[in-house]
This record gives sequence, structure tokens and C-alpha cells, in this order.
Amino acid sequence: MPITFTKKAVQEAADPRDEFFLQLPGRREVDVYHDETGEPRRMSFEWTLFSVVAKSARLDRNPTYSRILGGCVSGGGASGGWGDGRARVLWRLSDSLTPGACWSRSTYAPAGTVMQADVEELSVGFNLNIPPPYRLKAGKYRGFTTFRIGPGGDFDFGNDVSNLSGDSLTVNFELDVQHAFMFEFPPGSDRAVLEPRNGWQAWLAGGKAPQRIYRDLPFRVWSTGPFKVYKLCQHDMGVHCAISSDEGEQVAVEVAMSLPAGIQHRGQAVERLQLPTGRFAALQFEAAMPTLNRPGQLHFEVGRNDVQAMLKHPGSNYAGQVTVVFDAEL
Repeated sequence: MPITFTKKAVQEAADPRDEFFLQLPGRREVDVYHDETGEPRRMSFEWTLFSVVAKSARLDRNPTYSRILGGCVSGGGASGGWGDGRARVLWRLSDSLTPGACWSRSTYAPAGTVMQADVEELSVGFNLNIPPPYRLKAGKYRGFTTFRIGPGGDFDFGNDVSNLSGDSLTVNFELDVQHAFMFEFPPGSDRAVLEPRNGWQAWLAGGKAPQRIYRDLPFRVWSTGPFKVYKLCQHDMGVHCAISSDEGEQVAVEVAMSLPAGIQHRGQAVERLQLPTGRFAALQFEAAMPTLNRPGQLHFEVGRNDVQAMLKHPGSNYAGQVTVVFDAEL
């Protein structure tokens, strides 16, 4: 981090702020905003580690090359060079939610010794807790938070600090959310032949008229985020698409969809959910969990009354195009 300073520390001082001292801020909530929609999402940010490279005239008079007291423990030991008086230390916060003050005492200096350390490098470790990515829209989210540096600030290095490189630190966040999104249909799925259960043979042999004609098209879905679905019709008939005979007679076709359990609509499972017509009426689906290579179905059906109307025109061919649009660009 771009923070450097000089610290004078008093060995075994009555006030820990007079020793090599550090107070870090606790957990902070930060809002990030989607670049295109401005939609906010909240995440939490907390510091967990603190590392310094500090130089003194002698290593045995370097206050960082020492025992750690207060709210920190060693994060991996310390290293130093007796020739240049430079020490490298790593401290771990015992409580990153509400950190306590940390300070150190030289292993070698007697009580009351005044030691000076020039902090040349300061590094930190942190935890970033974000909402589940499968609940975030694809795209970039950005945000920032600013910390105050100095006595009583978010980063507080105690008393007798000089040459502080600045009085604030701004941390910028950028989340780049990219989702897996694929629907895979088997060959031949561009043509759905609607038939009664077990085909037309029973009716042709003098049996009862079918209650419905239908076709279910299976697919496999990979999705880790929200998406929308709607249909487009070659022949519109109210909220439905239609198929049309050679003579221009039309009947409605219900178009519905079933999805695996990891995908929901308004918090509910998706089972034979009717699809609306047009992008502005699109249904939005949310990921309850990442869904990878799971089965779903599209359902096309002509109901009983319309089947009865079709049977009045034996030999007619009914056809029409229905386009189902899966839209991840929310």
C-alpha cells in the first residue's frame, strides 16, 4: 500500500501508543454498482494481515524485530539483516471484525530505549465477502471506500509519527461477473411434430378423439446467473402462438417450459410455466444454485377444443414457427 512513515518507539513505554503501534479498522460494508444498470450490491471488507519492512540504525534497535503484543499474533515470523538494520515482519489480526490495537517490543533493547524505524513498505491482507455470484448479473460492479490515516483515524500508528505519506487511503473495488450460460438441444429440435399420446393410430382405427396433441422437447442447461425467457410467434393469437392450416384456419399452441431445481422464477420451482410473447413481457429466472448440465423441457400443446376444430378438417397440414429466446443480457 502507498503508506510510509517514520516512527519513534520507546521500549516498554507505559502507553502502548509510544511503542511500535498499529490499530487497523474493523469490517466495513461497501456498496458496488453495476456499470450499466447502476444496481447496487453490498459486500463486506476486512483486514486480516499486516506486514512492514522497517529500517533502523541497528537490527537490535529495530522495534518491529520483536515480541508482538495486543490484538495481533505472528503471521509467519520475522526476518532481518544485521548489516542494514532492516526487518520484515508479518502480523495477523486476532479479530478482523473488531481488531484490537497491536504493538511490539524489541527483543534486545533495554527498557526506555528510544528507537527509530523508517517504514519503507506496508502490505496488508484482507477478506472480501461478496454476494453469491450466481445471484449477480453479468457485468462489472465498481465501488470504493476511504480510510483515514493518522492519530484517531482508521489506520492509527500511535504517537510520535512523522513523514507520513498521506492522510487517507482509498480502496477501489471492481467485480467482473461472468456467467456460464448454455442451452443444448438434441439434433432435430428445430421441428416439433405435435401428436396424441401413442400417435394417431387409435383415432384412425375409430377410437375416441384425442384430448390434446403435444410435443416435449428436452434440453440440457448450464447456468450460473439470472436470465430471461420469452417467445416470438410467426402467427400471434392473443397470448399464444398459433399454427395455421393451408386454408388459413388457426389454432392456439401453448408454449411452456420446465427447468431443473437450481433455477427458480419468483422463488418457485419452474414446472410447465407458460412463456409470454415478446421481450417486454419476458419472465426472469434466478439461480438458486449453479446449474451445470441439468435437464429441462420445452412443452408445446394444442388443447382439446382446438384439437376438435382441427379434426373437422381432415388431411389439413397445420404449421407455424415459434422462437424461444433465452436472454442472459438482462
